[in-house]
Amino acid sequence: EEKMTELKSHENNIAKFDLTVAAEDFQKAVDNVYKKNKSKYRVDGFRKGKVPKRVIEKMYGVEVFYDEAIQEVFPEPYNKAIDELNLEVIDQPSVDFDDIEKGKDVVFKVEVETKPHPTLGDYSELEVTEIPTEVTDEDVEHELKHQQEENARIIPVEDGEAKDGDTVNIDFDGFLDGERFEGGKAENYDLVLGSKSFVGDFEKQVEGHKVGDKFDVNVTFPEDYQAKEFQGKDAKFEVEINSISRKELPEIDDEFAKDISEFETLEELKEDTKKNLKEDKEKYVKTQIQNEAIKALVDKSEVSAPDALVNREIDLEMQNLDQRLRQMGISLQQYIEMTKMDMSAIRDQYRAVAEDKVKANLVMDEVALKENIEVSDEEIENEIKDAAKQYGVDDYEKFKEIFEKNVSRDTVIENVKRRKAVELLEKNVKLVPAKKEEENKEDEKED
Repeated sequence: EEKMTELKSHENNIAKFDLTVAAEDFQKAVDNVYKKNKSKYRVDGFRKGKVPKRVIEKMYGVEVFYDEAIQEVFPEPYNKAIDELNLEVIDQPSVDFDDIEKGKDVVFKVEVETKPHPTLGDYSELEVTEIPTEVTDEDVEHELKHQQEENARIIPVEDGEAKDGDTVNIDFDGFLDGERFEGGKAENYDLVLGSKSFVGDFEKQVEGHKVGDKFDVNVTFPEDYQAKEFQGKDAKFEVEINSISRKELPEIDDEFAKDISEFETLEELKEDTKKNLKEDKEKYVKTQIQNEAIKALVDKSEVSAPDALVNREIDLEMQNLDQRLRQMGISLQQYIEMTKMDMSAIRDQYRAVAEDKVKANLVMDEVALKENIEVSDEEIENEIKDAAKQYGVDDYEKFKEIFEKNVSRDTVIENVKRRKAVELLEKNVKLVPAKKEEENKEDEKED
């Protein structure tokens, strides 16, 4: 039975241990590397690919094949040692070794960073500010108004006058001191009256006119107008109205309810709207309270965020950014050129959020450990089913196969444990009523 690797030290989350590779195993690796690479060497007097190993070693130094040989022999004993020592490594190891001598075992001195275990604060009663979950009649009205806007009809106004809120399609031609000016002319321009997208009271002066009307609009550019040459100047626009259209909102009544839902009456639609709004709000509040509870525990605990984990979080953020940009048809490289930022500046923008996330994860992992939270096979299965649902996949078996190839079982277990730990925190939360504005002001005075 081979003896287990011994840990030399494990301080400040740096594990140190030695790994020994037998002389003959190392020699075998050197031979393999020679065989793989011998066709690359050309030496006078030898056919290509037939140069003996000792000749190459003599020419290039005996260590010519060592780097690659190390890459070949190191991973297996290293991974085995990590399992034996139960190390949760979070970074690539740094490896050092003395001069390699023929016929002698090779000893690697390994240092690797491991996952820190925070010192948890007391989480039996975490105080979190209460967030109201009730839904008011105003909330319901607001939602119905939104539905009303969504279901508005756009009708042309044939012979009426344009009024506030209408969309007018106009041709215009602008003059400063009797001269046409750059950018002051357009045809078939859609302008929403009352949107304040044109200078001064331009839109007010269009109101009251009909389709086919030709008229002048006189405006004064404001003193602080962005283009200097227009500041405070009077301008005249010759305007013609091509068409006027108006939103016609449906009445919010029983008919409306029948049109947009499966309900017969407005009352039923209101009830249902209220129920849905309440469900949404409760979900939102639950998430907020969980986040606040985690934050409260992080504040009470001693926890640091190692760079290796922070950088991994930032990598994920960058992948997400890359995907979002691709959906918009831009590559990350183009984005960097457009924003004139380099990669490290973009990464830095995500650093603070990534640090918070790492601390939160470490603290929740520690809670899961302390509470002996277990994960059943059924829970793992449900997790994969949920993922399939989220991606809208019907063929579950196929999805599972791809999922298991790409996501390790350990990652799934870790995610479920974290979630269960968060639910446990939430159960222990003490909700504190939100302070009223006056109280906040009083507190500030005292401070």
